[in-house]
Amino acid sequence: MKSTVALPVLVVSSLMLAGCFDGSSSTPDTSIRVIHAVSDAPSVNVSFNGTTRVRGADFKQAAVLTPNRGNYSVDVDALLPTGDTLTVIEVGSTRFDDDTSYDVIATGKVGAIQPLVLTDDGERESENSARLRVAHLSPAAQDAASEVSVYVSANGVDLPADPTFSFSFGESVGPLELDAGTYQIRVTPAGDRTVVYDSGPVALSASSDLLIAAVDNTVFGNSPVSLLVVNGSETSEILDVNAGAGIRAVHNSAPPTPAVDIYLNEDPDGTPAAGNVAFTETAPLSATLGNYVARNVGDTRIAITPTGATTPIAIDATLPLANGDIKTVIAAGVLADGLDALVFSDDNRRIATEARLRVIHGAVEAQLVDVFLVPAANAGANPGNATPVLNDFEYGESSGYLSVPEGDYVVFITTSDGSTTLLRTGTISLESAKVYTAVARLAPEDTENTASLTLLDDFVVPQT
Repeated sequence: MKSTVALPVLVVSSLMLAGCFDGSSSTPDTSIRVIHAVSDAPSVNVSFNGTTRVRGADFKQAAVLTPNRGNYSVDVDALLPTGDTLTVIEVGSTRFDDDTSYDVIATGKVGAIQPLVLTDDGERESENSARLRVAHLSPAAQDAASEVSVYVSANGVDLPADPTFSFSFGESVGPLELDAGTYQIRVTPAGDRTVVYDSGPVALSASSDLLIAAVDNTVFGNSPVSLLVVNGSETSEILDVNAGAGIRAVHNSAPPTPAVDIYLNEDPDGTPAAGNVAFTETAPLSATLGNYVARNVGDTRIAITPTGATTPIAIDATLPLANGDIKTVIAAGVLADGLDALVFSDDNRRIATEARLRVIHGAVEAQLVDVFLVPAANAGANPGNATPVLNDFEYGESSGYLSVPEGDYVVFITTSDGSTTLLRTGTISLESAKVYTAVARLAPEDTENTASLTLLDDFVVPQT
C-alpha cells in the first residue's frame, strides 16, 4: 500500500535527535534528558536556544542530549495536524553544569502543561545497588487522590504496614538504593490500603540507575497509572499486573452471510458468549470507545458459527493476548469461502489537539481501493482533484491512526484507478480529543453506494 496525504496530516512514529550542540570540544559536556509525559499531548519538538534538537518525541519517549555546559533556554513545541507548531513549555535561560544530570519533563495535561526539571548528581553508596529515582507524573492518579502512597517490597509478600514513601503529582523522591533482586511495587491512595496499582514481580539489577515515573495508563485495565521506566534514553513500561486484555468483534461479512454466534475458549455447543450478532453489529453490542469484553492474558480461541448452528465453523482462530492488549476482531470475507478473522490492535489514547481517525478495509468485494477525506466545504459528487489519504488500500489493511484537524469532512472510496466512486458519505464531524474507527464494507442495502462504513469508537453515541 502506498500512503499519501490528502490533508496536512502529521504522523510521527519515531524520535529523532537533531545532532549534538556546537561548541568548543575543550568545554565539558552536561547531560540533559527530555521526557514526554503528557498523555493527551501530541508529539513534540524540543529546542535549545531556539534550535530544534529533538524532533517528534511522543508520549513515553525520552531523548538524551550532551551539549557543552552553559546556559540554555528550552522550548517544547506541540506538533499540530495542520503542520503548525504551538509552544507549550518555555523554560527561560537556565544553567546546566557538567557535574549534574538533568531531566526536563513535560507533565500535566494539554492546556496546563508544566515543565518538571529534576537534577541528579549521580552519587550512590554502592556500585552494586539498584539506584532508583521516582516521580509522580500522572494527573489521572492526582484526580483520584491528592496524594498516593508507594510500597516497594519483596515480591509476593503482604502489603507492608507502612509505605516506602508518599507523594503528590509533580513530586519526586530518591535516589533510593536497593539490593539487586525481585521486588513488587504497589500504589494506594494515601491513608487508604486499597491497591490501585500492582507491578507484580520487578527484577532490579545490580548497578542499574533508573528513573521510574507513574504516568497515565492509556491501555486496558482499571488502574489509573502505569510505570514508565527510563534507563538512559531507553524507556519501557510496567503495566498493572492485573490489567488483563480487552477484545471486541465486528460482523462485517455482508449478506447472504447470516447473523452469527461467537464462542470464546470453547467448542460451539449452542451457548455462545455473544449470540445472534447481525451484519454491521459488534459484540459487545455498543461499539463506543473503550467497550470491550475483558479477557485473561494468554491465548483466547474465537469460534464463529451461523446463529443457532454448531457447524459449520466459519472462523476458528487463536488470539494471543498480552497484558494491557486491546484488540478488535473483524469477521470479513464470504461465508461460502470461510470467513476471515482480521485482527487489529487498538490505541485509544485521546489527543487534545487533534482527531484520530483509523480506516480499516474490511470489504473483500473490492480488493484494492483509494480512500479520500475531503473537507465538507469542498466536497462535490466525487473526489475531484483531491489526493487520496490511502492510495491502493488493500483488503485486510488498516490505515493506523491518522492525525486529523478538527472539522467536517466527506469520505469517498473509489476504485484504485479512481474511475468509479464506491462511496460518498454525508458530512462526518471529527472533534479533537476523540478517536474514530471506520470499517469499509459492502452496502447491499444502499442503491446509491456500493460500499459503506461500519462506525466504531467515538463515532458511536454512548448508550444510556
